[in-house]
Amino acid sequence: MTVRTGVANDYFDFLNRLEAALCAEGHAWGLLYVGAGNGTLTGSDGATGAYRGGSASVAEGFTLTALDAGRFQVVGAVAGDLGIAQVGQPFDSERLRFRINAGSTPFVAGDRFTLNTSPAWTLLRRYGCRNASARTTNLTNPTAVFDNRTDTWGNLPVAGLPAHASIEMIGPAVVKALTLGIGDNGARGPAAFELQRSDDGSAWSRVQAWSGQVWPSARMRRTYPITGSPTAARFWRLLITGTAGADPLEVNDVSFHTDLNADFELEDRAQWIVQAPGLDGQKAIFIGAELYEDAARAAYNLNWYGFRSHNPLRSLRTQTNVSGSRGLPLRNGPFAYWLAINGQRVVIIARVGTVYLSAYLGFINAYEPPSIHEYPLAIGACGSAETLTPDATDANFRCFFDPGRYALAVNYPDNVWRLHVNRYASGSSDIGDTETPGKVYPSAMSTWGDRANLRENLDGTSPVLPLVLGSSSPRHPLGEFDGCGWTTGFSTASESRIDHDGAAWMAFQNAFRISPDNYFALKLD
Repeated sequence: MTVRTGVANDYFDFLNRLEAALCAEGHAWGLLYVGAGNGTLTGSDGATGAYRGGSASVAEGFTLTALDAGRFQVVGAVAGDLGIAQVGQPFDSERLRFRINAGSTPFVAGDRFTLNTSPAWTLLRRYGCRNASARTTNLTNPTAVFDNRTDTWGNLPVAGLPAHASIEMIGPAVVKALTLGIGDNGARGPAAFELQRSDDGSAWSRVQAWSGQVWPSARMRRTYPITGSPTAARFWRLLITGTAGADPLEVNDVSFHTDLNADFELEDRAQWIVQAPGLDGQKAIFIGAELYEDAARAAYNLNWYGFRSHNPLRSLRTQTNVSGSRGLPLRNGPFAYWLAINGQRVVIIARVGTVYLSAYLGFINAYEPPSIHEYPLAIGACGSAETLTPDATDANFRCFFDPGRYALAVNYPDNVWRLHVNRYASGSSDIGDTETPGKVYPSAMSTWGDRANLRENLDGTSPVLPLVLGSSSPRHPLGEFDGCGWTTGFSTASESRIDHDGAAWMAFQNAFRISPDNYFALKLD
């Protein structure tokens, strides 16, 4: 499993780290071992589960066969012979990266590890502005300059020209058209202006200029296509150097377009979209996030969406057959995180203070074959409100493995998104949801009965049970979360390691809850 851990500086830094983890290299998964020695296979740094693919990973299986106690032959089904891995030394190739570690019992010839890789995920979109401070202007009433309304506008005395309206995006994009509007007096509209781009927000270069513009009617707008092929940039601005004759300058709208047929503009809220390749490298699994910031509420969130196909002319929210938003509240400050990635899904854990937030984004392991359940995509986090904060303590604030309303959406075989809800808020009680047929088991078992009685095994180890997604209407057992299981909090705690069925797992709690029936386990391989 490609397992990454670290400490993000804030929620935006976390998104950058997530993107790098998903898209910079391929992913490895499905580790198995047969042999006499009791050594381990880990990441190159010795971390459990941190073995990973490389820059040229494809969907293939690998066999690592011991030649003796200190050497393994590495062979890929597609790559062929990649050479010798020395026990105790990192093995780094463009296809696969790992380290084999000696145990108390030496390896012998014929001992064998097997695992699989899948290609890197693909970044499809990284547009828009992170927050209001990324849209700047020296006109009065700055909000009116970017609000797409004709009844409000900003102004600037002619003596204060040039005027500017600037955006800083979370990633580079090409501006292919510019929309500009005026206030109540055409003579106060801009007559001379230019579009500029910058890679750093300091050094600006002209893309195109216009002069002699007149505005025959009040509050009119005009769109100016960009000729040529400008280079993508994160920073763009409109620079206005003259009016059509009157003082002051009035501007009621500035919009930057990457395509005139798109239903979004580049100054809108930031959106980020990736495509997962599937375990076989042949899938197209689409997942996206909107960035949401509200400093007054201390809300700094990644709001997640899933959809069946990607249309570059549609915003994240208006993609065809979109799941709706599932919110993962984070913070504008440091927090620890864990990522578990393969070709079909990513599981996110974030520790904000003493609260553990989690999200599942990608395919589940469906019980039915792809010919019946072709697109078993699940988008699950901590709720459906974009304004969630990590300090919430109501009964509805939960994680994907025991979802409240409405934290988990799943795409069914009929291509319809349906919600799965175990609980809902009723005062401070965890009341079972009776209105939503979709559930996650065994988490859906009553908190005051069966679930609370599930304890550790007789030998003192922790059980790990499949997290099963099912529905009573339509009656349908869908499948299981990939690499996630229910476990008990008896004799364990968050971040504790569980060894189960030949693999390493790590336990995490359900948001702020620490009662023994509120834990799940993440497989580290």
